[in-house]
Amino acid sequence: MDIQRIYGGIRDALKNVGFGESEEVAGSFLATNEEIIESSNSSEGMEILPLNIALQKYGWLQEKLFSLVSKDKDEYVKMVSENKNRLGYFIHVKEGRNISLPIETCYLINNNDFVQMTHNIVICEKNSQLHLISGCTSNAHIINGMHLGVTEYFLDDGALLTTTMIHSWGSEVEVYPRSSAKVGKNAKFISNYIALTKVKKIQMNPSAYIDEGGLAEFYSVVYAPKGSTLDLGSEAFLQGKGAISNIVSRSVSDGGNIIIRGKITGDVAGAKGSMACNGLMLSNDSQIHAIPELVANNPDIELSHEASVGMISEETLAYLMASGISEDDARNLVIEGFLDLKIPGLPAYLQSKIDEMIRQSQSKTAI
Repeated sequence: MDIQRIYGGIRDALKNVGFGESEEVAGSFLATNEEIIESSNSSEGMEILPLNIALQKYGWLQEKLFSLVSKDKDEYVKMVSENKNRLGYFIHVKEGRNISLPIETCYLINNNDFVQMTHNIVICEKNSQLHLISGCTSNAHIINGMHLGVTEYFLDDGALLTTTMIHSWGSEVEVYPRSSAKVGKNAKFISNYIALTKVKKIQMNPSAYIDEGGLAEFYSVVYAPKGSTLDLGSEAFLQGKGAISNIVSRSVSDGGNIIIRGKITGDVAGAKGSMACNGLMLSNDSQIHAIPELVANNPDIELSHEASVGMISEETLAYLMASGISEDDARNLVIEGFLDLKIPGLPAYLQSKIDEMIRQSQSKTAI
């Protein structure tokens, strides 16, 4: 895709979330405001369609809408459900298909005060595999706006879905994604989230319902400069024997407010869950609030959590500076190491994309 030729000035905004940077993709979807610019795929065994078209093509799809995220969940989901100009994508991977290249999607806000409402459905049939990279951003001149998103993931038995969401918004944009995953027997759902630029508010709490032998993992790397509020969480329901969930977060506040939530509920014997929520504060006006919750409804369950919040210690800075580097460089080394979250099972090309995103963000924000 020739982003420079087709989209001109919005190229930089798309680049901030990694969209269009590689020709080696299995499919792509791009929408600005309420207009779908791109929807295509180049791999057999899968399809990506605008949701409206998919609903006309598949009568059974109507039953999937709002079956994992209720219309009554909150005012934002209600707004999406009542929006007549339905905007969203449908991704469907057929049974046994391994889509080795990632699918890239992107939503972009291109007008101030615009309220963008999206609804996405992703279905991975039995023993299929898919890597999905989702970017959400606004053009450089955008200050105000709102993005509301509903995404429902359906993983049949033995399926593997890795989804990586990257946010880069304007300073006064509000963002309210709502998503949920149904994870079948021995299926794996890995959710990664990255937000490293200033935004007025992001509030999200994705969930996963995990069947026997299934796995759901949530990883997040976020940075909140002054003026940003990030209220982020993840929730897992261990509903089948041997179901597992892990929630890992790395949060850096440089004057922003961060709330990191995590909740794992275990209902059956043999289920396991763990959480690790770590926060780093860079200034006296930073605020991080970690809220880990574990709920065991069966005595034969293993649940654990750890949480830590603090500033860079003087001893650590002194140790690094003793090797001859400046205080700023020492401080950046500590932050880089803190955000260096390696995600188990993530393909190397996706991990490298995340690492590059963090490096680019650090150079722009000079954290």
